[in-house]
Amino acid sequence: MKRYLFLISLLFQLLSAELFAQTEKSPFKLNPVADGIILGAGIAFTTSAVIAEKTLDFPEYTERSYDLDSVNFIDRKLSQKYNRTLDNLGTATCTVSLALPFAVYGAGFFNDFLSTEDILTLTTMYVEAYLFDYGAKNFLKMGIRRVRPYMYYDGYPKDKLDDYDFEFSSPSGHTTDSFLGAGFLSYTFCRYFPESKWKIPVIAASYSVAIGTAGLRIASGNHFLTDTIFGAALGTVCGIGVPLVHEFIALHSEKKETAFKKGSVHFSVTPVSVNWKIAL
Repeated sequence: MKRYLFLISLLFQLLSAELFAQTEKSPFKLNPVADGIILGAGIAFTTSAVIAEKTLDFPEYTERSYDLDSVNFIDRKLSQKYNRTLDNLGTATCTVSLALPFAVYGAGFFNDFLSTEDILTLTTMYVEAYLFDYGAKNFLKMGIRRVRPYMYYDGYPKDKLDDYDFEFSSPSGHTTDSFLGAGFLSYTFCRYFPESKWKIPVIAASYSVAIGTAGLRIASGNHFLTDTIFGAALGTVCGIGVPLVHEFIALHSEKKETAFKKGSVHFSVTPVSVNWKIAL
């Protein structure tokens, strides 16, 4: 196992030069005021979702039987009984999706293709995106309260009843998180390395894992197709939206710097005179 991991690590290092060869000046920028507001809002949003989930009263399971015919045709045809193995596998692929940005940009940093400032910017943006992702998906789950597919079949997991998880089907949280990671990595990688030959492989790999997660959530009986589509859209918006805001911040900052240089004052002193001029 150690030899296998070593070979993977060695291969990744050999590919790093090609992977990050086209790096440019950072297209994203942090701003103390803007990021203070974004982080504060994200923390408040997520904290509120956690508190609401712990304190609000939700309908109890009452041994009732659910009618699958009440579900729309497509969701009904793709619905499945509960499968714990596929459930756990979906959690694993979701974790991989969330970890991929750290793996890719960590390799870039340790191979000197990304600066400490770049890593700080990327990490801050990723944390902000995840905070909004987490709060949004959980508030939506509590508001929609859609029963999970496995409740329409025998053999549903009894441990999901006490914490009301059985009625938090939409949107799919695992899918939301997976597409958050895929969207974030794909967008930021393309902006940092627009000429890299690895753009398509990075995008394909990240979205393949995300789509695989969505498929496993359906196959394990945890979600309907529409739950995963909803989650994919939500995760993508969060994963791309936050970097997009910081791209606007960078562009605005660059315009201000350019305007300042154009409007600079030049001042000089000679033994017999004082000269100054304003460059507009």
